[in-house]
Amino acid sequence: MKKILGIVLSMFLAVPAFASVAVAPTRVEINANKLKTNYVTTAIEIKGDTKEPMRFKVYPGFFTIDNKGEVVMSAPSGDPHDLSKKIRFVPSEFTVAQGKSQKLRINIAGLNQLLDGENRTMLYIEDVNPKEMNIDTGRAGIGAQLIVKTRIGVPVYVDKGKVSKDAEIEYLNIVKGKDGLYTDMKVVSKGNSKIRYSGNMQIIQGKKLIDEYNLQGKVVGGNNFCIAKQKIITGKIKGPGEYTLRAIISFYDENGKRRNIKKETVLNIQGEV
Repeated sequence: MKKILGIVLSMFLAVPAFASVAVAPTRVEINANKLKTNYVTTAIEIKGDTKEPMRFKVYPGFFTIDNKGEVVMSAPSGDPHDLSKKIRFVPSEFTVAQGKSQKLRINIAGLNQLLDGENRTMLYIEDVNPKEMNIDTGRAGIGAQLIVKTRIGVPVYVDKGKVSKDAEIEYLNIVKGKDGLYTDMKVVSKGNSKIRYSGNMQIIQGKKLIDEYNLQGKVVGGNNFCIAKQKIITGKIKGPGEYTLRAIISFYDENGKRRNIKKETVLNIQGEV
């Protein structure tokens, strides 16, 4: 049988076919302004597979958040907000016995040297023993062999100095898709640290609330923006007419205070819903 070799790398998730790996917490967020020391120490816990021991190595990397709210990974960079060279962790390589857990201790020193705003790095926890998987392609005499690695990324954020978390909805539009109407919403993060928002979308006619459903939460990087597109749920609209589509999003500012902002647009329904 002829085999096609491929490589699959699992990021942020375990590969169910081979291993079930859990990490807690899934992200580390530190406000250095609340600390009296020039360093911070914390830990994350890695729980391995229940069926077999797993060996991991740990290493840092840098990341940004694109305008879709998705993480873009890279090697340690020259970005002044990159924590990759300032973070220390013990152990850097370890074996987790089947069904057991391992604590990874993290230390970040020199907090007074960090720039104002958000500083960040990604800690990668990677299985050092790749798994092989043979797949039947359905074509006579041709199979595929995948090399699968489990790699989990834990983002580490440190806010320091003059930190601002602020946002606005610059616009809320409605666009047509192949299977219905979608919102096209631009959320702008005006501060020097990310915001993580959640929210609701309301459909209103006159003063009557017709429907309300959840918005997909997003992360918007500091001094950046996010374009969020989500299908508009029209199941409770009974007939054509003019409606108001209202987006309400909420996030926490630099003082931990919950902020709400909203934006409205006209939703015209013509013909059958």
